[in-house]
Amino acid sequence: MDRMKIGAVCTMLIVLLLGGCAINKNQVEALAKCDYTVESLQDVRLAGRDLNSYTGADGVNLSSLPGIAVAMLRKDLPLEAQVNMKVSNPTTTKTAINSFKYLIEIDGKPLFEGTVNQNLRLNTGESAVVPLTFKANIFGTAKEKGLDKVLNDIFTREGEGFLVLKIKPSIKIGNSNIFYPGYITVDRNLAKSIRKLVM
Repeated sequence: MDRMKIGAVCTMLIVLLLGGCAINKNQVEALAKCDYTVESLQDVRLAGRDLNSYTGADGVNLSSLPGIAVAMLRKDLPLEAQVNMKVSNPTTTKTAINSFKYLIEIDGKPLFEGTVNQNLRLNTGESAVVPLTFKANIFGTAKEKGLDKVLNDIFTREGEGFLVLKIKPSIKIGNSNIFYPGYITVDRNLAKSIRKLVM
């Protein structure tokens, strides 16, 4: 009788474990079904100055500005901004997101990686805005490709793939964050959003 009880308990635990794995897998897969878009950018600064301060009637002449020259001499040319990412739930079930890892690439290479902890509980049709901040040194890219080219790309580039935002959302299982496998591309043209700010 005891063996029968032990066997029944073991069977029940296995069923619960397998069922829990299936639920967890479905929850993780549901993260990819959300809509992620860049709603706006704000506080965009280059070498500590607002981007609008670099433009005038004659367009953009970045390399002639003293602040840029000093930054290049110091090998520290910071680009920083707050990206306001909108997350929407188009599914028929409630979606829970615990935190995000996010990656910003420049010309196909990692520029900045960050994490934001923000618990989202989105019912069908609901949305929320998550602020993602970054500050990264683009000196290496400017040195490799040329200062004028890189900085004018930031201001004027309209093609895809120059500045890219990717995210990796997670759900909370127990005390652990289970992240979506791989990154989800949110925006392949952040430079377009930057350009809107200085037009």
